[in-house]
Amino acid sequence: MAEKSKTICFFNTNRAWGGGEKWHLTTASEMNRRGYQSILVTNNGSELYHKARAEKLLVYGFSVNNISFINPMKILTMIAFFKSKKIDTIVLNLPQDLKLAGIAAKLAGIKTIIYRRGMPHPLRNTILNRFLFQKILTHVIVNSEEIGRSLADKNDSWFPKDKLKLVYNGVTPQSHSHQNKIYQKENNEFVIGNAGRLTDQKGQIYLIEMAEELKKENVSFKIIIAGEGELRSQLENLIKEKKLENEVKLLGHVDDMTGFFNSLDLFVFPSKYEGSANTLIETIQHGIPCIAFDVSSNPEIIQHGINGYLAKPFNASDLKKYTLEIMSSPEKKEIFRKANEQILASKFDSHKNLTILEGIL
Repeated sequence: MAEKSKTICFFNTNRAWGGGEKWHLTTASEMNRRGYQSILVTNNGSELYHKARAEKLLVYGFSVNNISFINPMKILTMIAFFKSKKIDTIVLNLPQDLKLAGIAAKLAGIKTIIYRRGMPHPLRNTILNRFLFQKILTHVIVNSEEIGRSLADKNDSWFPKDKLKLVYNGVTPQSHSHQNKIYQKENNEFVIGNAGRLTDQKGQIYLIEMAEELKKENVSFKIIIAGEGELRSQLENLIKEKKLENEVKLLGHVDDMTGFFNSLDLFVFPSKYEGSANTLIETIQHGIPCIAFDVSSNPEIIQHGINGYLAKPFNASDLKKYTLEIMSSPEKKEIFRKANEQILASKFDSHKNLTILEGIL
């Protein structure tokens, strides 16, 4: 095995908590376990900062924004920090991290400078981006093929594809107890679940539209939605307006996600776009059939008709169609479960994917 770097810096200044923050936290912990020294740099007071401290990781808080890179004192502060900590490798998260810490890392002589891109947003063809991706970064890690395509799209003349590395998100293979449930069925109803922030991106409005159509079919069902967000009041009002209070329940934040998944017959994921949906990966890990829109990286996780269904984008009627198909074909659950085991082993095994990452680091 190649000699390990002494210190890896995971640099993520996002104030909110999400999939990227979870990845930085768990990856830093795993790299410590593998014999590296991990340092986390976060925004002061962010949830990632507090979670890292709770896990007794080395964590430092800095105030960073999108224009911090034009402040010479910020650059000098970061250079001094990197040199004092003897950083060998740095993994950057946000564009603001890339601009400030990426430039400072280069000036500090850090050999391996990595940008991890987690969302499929187009990359603008600007002088700054060409400089950062060509001259500063040594690697660009993406967690789906779709994100790689979005970065290179319309940038073929300059984007350094040789620096692009695909490392899928992963889960640890494990057996799950199916005994604990957070929701108990009433009268043998069919339970449909969803989990995610209550935001426009996550598309819970399509679940409510689907519920309205399912109710017209006179089937017995319940939709339970785990998560909080700025659209909660709007969704509550829509549920009341459509008289779906008995069919759709907003659970708020759920700690016991295993108990949540154990309560489900089906998981419906109507997100408008994703980088690589951790929630979908965790759902198929629990053996739950999934329906998602045919957008972004979802087809890299759900293979239509093999381990779930891909519905027409933003079409509640198509979600309903596949829901009714699964309701009428209970044998699909076992067929999809077996397919999920193979897909998880080939693409989303956390140990294998972290070993790929280790090779890059």
